[in-house]
Amino acid sequence: MRSERVFSVIILAGGRSQRVGREKALLPWGGRTLIEHIVAQCRRWSDDVLVTSGDRVRYQEILDVPIFADAIRDIGPMGGLYTGLKHARYEYSLAVACDMPFITRAVIDLLRAELDGSVWAVVPKIEGHRVPTFALYHKKCLSVIEQLLAQRCTSPLALLDAVPIAIVPEERFRAVDPTLRSFTNINTLQDWERSLKLSL
Repeated sequence: MRSERVFSVIILAGGRSQRVGREKALLPWGGRTLIEHIVAQCRRWSDDVLVTSGDRVRYQEILDVPIFADAIRDIGPMGGLYTGLKHARYEYSLAVACDMPFITRAVIDLLRAELDGSVWAVVPKIEGHRVPTFALYHKKCLSVIEQLLAQRCTSPLALLDAVPIAIVPEERFRAVDPTLRSFTNINTLQDWERSLKLSL
């Protein structure tokens, strides 16, 4: 059954957090750090969770999952995705940004339901925009990423343009998450403060 397909989880934690002004993965969240919360959530969905942490290995003192520095550095999320797909145990991986604390299993199941063997990526479309940092990717994407990087293209959206994909529209997510809370990102300290209130 398609929806039962197993998958790895790649937590993308290599961002510079410039708008937050401090390392957002280490922001307090429910008695622990934000990244500890994300890892705990992801372990409920997969037995293969890993973190990609940018230009160096970070967070090893607080996390007990594999952590990898980006194999190709200074290219943003594409570097983390590439590294994660290389190390992932399963054919498909769910890429998750480290600043999305409210993702639910119901939302993930909508993505998984599109895995029929023909698509290389499954991506949400929210407010008219695809969300490449919360999407499923097949290991076949590795060769395409390499081709894009050879052309000096580092955009995850370019990857989505270059491989067979399924798009899950916003209205389907609203059926299980009416306010689209799962797609909340923490980009500023104000976002963090608002999100903390939502988590209570």
